[in-house]
Amino acid sequence: MSGIAAQHEMRRAYAGGGPGIIVSGIVWGIAAYFVSRWDVRTGFIALFIGGMTIFPLAQLVCRKLLMRPAPSPHNAVGMLGLESTIAMIALLAAAWLMLPFRPDAVFPFAAIAVGTHYFAFATLYGDRTFWLLAAILTAIGTVALFEPAFETLAVIIAVAVVELLTGLYLTLRERGAGPIR
Repeated sequence: MSGIAAQHEMRRAYAGGGPGIIVSGIVWGIAAYFVSRWDVRTGFIALFIGGMTIFPLAQLVCRKLLMRPAPSPHNAVGMLGLESTIAMIALLAAAWLMLPFRPDAVFPFAAIAVGTHYFAFATLYGDRTFWLLAAILTAIGTVALFEPAFETLAVIIAVAVVELLTGLYLTLRERGAGPIR
């Protein structure tokens, strides 16, 4: 399978990556609720635990709701998502370690971790929309680190909104392509 064919298969199997981004946006929204109701620590725990559900829930949506088949186990680009996720988890662990010292930096670091993880998705799906998504989320986190007026809750909500809108765009754009039979 050529690289372009592998990317096409991934776009079709995962509806352009949109459902996963929508689930991630919902998880960020849940984290926002926990931060507003309790504290940054509780919100970050919600983000981390919810983050572990993103791929399984996205797969469920793609296979059962959108009727998309799984990609071939021999897909040449299929492991990129997992590989970038490992680096993201390491950055999220670093964000967790900042909690006692700089709770205001935890979610900005998380936004940078999630944002930079999306750069590889441009290659995974053959879609430069992911470069834009990655750049926006990384910028949100970076600006929040250096601008004290950027409140934690604003960071979380900004990430959630950007992900939800991008995920909807990608899903609706790919929905017209229909399932592979």
